[in-house]
Amino acid sequence: MMIKKIEQTINKYFLLENGDCVVVALSGGADSCALLLSLVRLAETHCLKLVVAHFNHGLRHEESDGDEQFCRTLAQKYGLLFVTEKMCHPAIPKGVSPEDFFRRERYRFLDKVAEVHGANKIALGHHLQDQAETVLLNILRGSGLDGLKGFLPMRENKYIRPLMEVSRKEINEFLSKDGVEYRQDSSNNSMIHLRNKIRRELIPCLKEKYNPRIEQNLTRMAEIIRRDDEFICGYVNDILLSPHIQKKQNEVSFSAEYFKTLHASLGYRLLKALLEGLAPDGKGFSSSHVQSLADLVINSTSGKEISLPYRLKAQKEYDHIVIKSDGIDKTQDYEYFMAIPGTVDLKERRIILSARRGTADEIDFNCIDRIYFDGDKIKEPLVIRNRRNGDWFEPLGTLGSQKIKKLFIDRKIPRPERDRLALLADQEAVIWIENMHLNDRVKVSPETKNVLILEIRSSSQGLKSA
Repeated sequence: MMIKKIEQTINKYFLLENGDCVVVALSGGADSCALLLSLVRLAETHCLKLVVAHFNHGLRHEESDGDEQFCRTLAQKYGLLFVTEKMCHPAIPKGVSPEDFFRRERYRFLDKVAEVHGANKIALGHHLQDQAETVLLNILRGSGLDGLKGFLPMRENKYIRPLMEVSRKEINEFLSKDGVEYRQDSSNNSMIHLRNKIRRELIPCLKEKYNPRIEQNLTRMAEIIRRDDEFICGYVNDILLSPHIQKKQNEVSFSAEYFKTLHASLGYRLLKALLEGLAPDGKGFSSSHVQSLADLVINSTSGKEISLPYRLKAQKEYDHIVIKSDGIDKTQDYEYFMAIPGTVDLKERRIILSARRGTADEIDFNCIDRIYFDGDKIKEPLVIRNRRNGDWFEPLGTLGSQKIKKLFIDRKIPRPERDRLALLADQEAVIWIENMHLNDRVKVSPETKNVLILEIRSSSQGLKSA
């Protein structure tokens, strides 16, 4: 009966295909033993290749070694390849719980076994009660839908849970009927861990005083939420792939006004997805982090910046929100001598600038890739560089000078872009700002006789003679 139920779960969630190579995670406990026996029985009809993997945490010393030997013997009984590894005990990284650290080490081992033996699936022994406990655990933590949906039948198209719809009672009856022994983990009796308290105290209380089917109801709720969550995630993924989200290496950006058009459910999910996309392991962000980012988007003024986990920073520049790794992609100062005639390949801006002398007869203001200066008013030598503190400018058609910083603010140039823009400066001041302004002091006039011509090309166009 249980085998039939497991087959229904496999077919319902497309967990296995004929010919799959499956790493079976075997701890020696009842759940994993039932998982192994079930897959052994299904292996012939589904043409499965099984590899048994046991990770010895070494936390219970002789008891842990006994678990390893038991698993080895069980794998040999079914004629299966057995792979094991005993965990060394390095210092647990700061900020990581021991349980999370051990779990990561266990998954690292399973991934390695799968890679070495060409397996495309890794089977885990989680069952119905484990799902109920997971949902309750996440409720106590104040989780959103992502936590209330519990664990998934299949994750990353690799980790599968064939037992997730069978109960602990069904597993014990199945093993008893077949005379299969299993190991008891003494750490499951410890009340230090919250999951054990939920299993041994909270759930029995809920079953006795409120609902004897609380575990089944929680797993059914998780399945319903999982469907709804998949629907929302589909919309969020569409947004992530849309032109509304601009992506660079270690950086994403979007419009605050666009964000405000989204329903809050999509908007907050989008922010969480953007943060997780920049995190090393795709995790580590709580609802408070997402809320602080939402507050920045909706309520903050331009120039506001917040710090987030994994050395991420988010900044609002007018209507633009930029999230990036702190210290990544910061523009370094650059400066190049501009000879006349001469050429500078400005790799920082992916443009090529060529300067030469000409006459007033060559002036054509319809030529968008040329800038004209009165050559007699320029104080050589010239340099191409990005901005410096204290830079000032005389915008074309105005009287008096202006700090370039104020000019950028008035023109609503995002702060990171201000440091990237190319400037042409003579010995007195900046005389040209990329894509923006010419200094009024060096503008051409009817009296101009000697003209300096600056030609700008994209690097992809290569050099072109003027």
